[in-house]
Amino acid sequence: MPGSKVLGPTRPEEILEITVKVRRKAELPDLADWPKVPLSRGEAASAYGAEQSDVDLVAKVLTAHGLTLKGADLATRNIVFSGPISALESTFRTKLLRYDHAQGQYRGRKGSLNVPSELANVIVGIYGLDNRRVIRRRRRRFKEIASLAASTSSHRGFFPSELAELYDFPQGTGAGESIGILEFGGGFLPDDLEVFCKRVGVGIPQVVPVSVNHAPTNSDDDAVGEVMLDIEIVAGVCPEATIPVYFGPDLSERSLIDTVDKAIHDNRHKPAVLSISWGDFEESATWSDGTLDRVNDAFHEAALMGITICVAAGDDGSDDGAGDGHAHVDFPSSSPFVLAVGGTDLREDISGTTERVWKDGDGRRPAIGGTGGATGGGVSAHFPRPAFQADINIASVNPAAIAGRVVPDVAAHAQTDGRTTGYVVVLHGAPGLNGGTSASAPLWAALIGRINAAIRKTKGPNARVGYLTPLLYKPVVGGKALGAWASRDITDGDNISATIGGYRAGAGYDAVTGWGSPIGSKLLTALTQII
Repeated sequence: MPGSKVLGPTRPEEILEITVKVRRKAELPDLADWPKVPLSRGEAASAYGAEQSDVDLVAKVLTAHGLTLKGADLATRNIVFSGPISALESTFRTKLLRYDHAQGQYRGRKGSLNVPSELANVIVGIYGLDNRRVIRRRRRRFKEIASLAASTSSHRGFFPSELAELYDFPQGTGAGESIGILEFGGGFLPDDLEVFCKRVGVGIPQVVPVSVNHAPTNSDDDAVGEVMLDIEIVAGVCPEATIPVYFGPDLSERSLIDTVDKAIHDNRHKPAVLSISWGDFEESATWSDGTLDRVNDAFHEAALMGITICVAAGDDGSDDGAGDGHAHVDFPSSSPFVLAVGGTDLREDISGTTERVWKDGDGRRPAIGGTGGATGGGVSAHFPRPAFQADINIASVNPAAIAGRVVPDVAAHAQTDGRTTGYVVVLHGAPGLNGGTSASAPLWAALIGRINAAIRKTKGPNARVGYLTPLLYKPVVGGKALGAWASRDITDGDNISATIGGYRAGAGYDAVTGWGSPIGSKLLTALTQII
């Protein structure tokens, strides 16, 4: 990590656990459009998982080098090993060191990773040797509101159910749906969810904490506000849904990759929608070469399986927390196989509602030295523009940039000042306001959950939206794109927070709020005709 200081060598006898990812038995097919018949999880594993012979070979070679096989999963292509650092360094011909950084100490590696020659074409990734932070939470200060009333008509801010009404979500409770949430820290606090649901006036959904790589699921640390924000938003809109919450142990690459894989290939809870509110700017020096493509590959498979993954576009405007003067977009929202969700500022008073781009102060959060916050958005420097965005003519503000994937696809309310607007949440028994694109992403996930439930009633038990993103760019009514027809166009505001500039809202699709905020009933009507 930039700015780190070497403290010294690691202890050779320390035992680490790593994930070794092997090649697919067949490459994923190109996916330029919406798959009409999505693959089941079993079909995806059978067609594109790992070969048992590859798993057996890797196990044979690496155990001969002193590592211990802990488990293997053909669907995710992940093989877990443990062993002392001395054996790991020898096996992969690298050196592990202890580093100090302003964000805490971590274990890092010096030099390339090398695999035994017998496995040269089999192993595609090794994760867990280092545990540096590669993603960050959208952390905001949680402020209690002592005067917050119990009545939905007299409080400040929005209950998720009120936003569902303002955005004309189809009626429903999400019954029968599974809406997954990915977290990397924090924990689930059942008592807070009970207080929240009682205040909102809805039933308590089934929340299922899922531990990945031995992660605790009840940590009351500084990320718990993020976790409860995500859960309470989905619960407030879909109180009869099942909500599996996948907890990764930390902010490392192994944690990210294994948690994404677990959620996508979860055969028990089978989420059709996932929400992710974590990430970092694409060009961050903390990403290893190939990691963005490895995670994107998992999202590609999820799209083939008909899973919509709603990802927060970031809370620091066009700068995205980089601080280098250039504009950046946040990954994983920049993946072409996810639904990137930006943020708006929705206000309601006796004269009606107004909605503009979310931007406060200089567009960057106080947590990174700014004076406000703003929706992420812009043009990817890593992923080429996908076929479904071929008609989007938005160029990067950075010089000599590629024609990359444009972010976001859609948006919803994100602004909060902790006093007069935001999402009403409960933490440690007390009500307060929170927000950011961390809130707009799960709100969209809950919308899709309601739409899936409605579609199942009319189209059959296996019908669902599937991989929504490309459909938003398809003409549906009078040649108008679905996203334009089923969204409230946001035309006021910008997300400029980088020295070089940023992006402005305008008529139609833009790189600040995408197609705009949802008109849920119109989205359901159009999707019912397509599916």
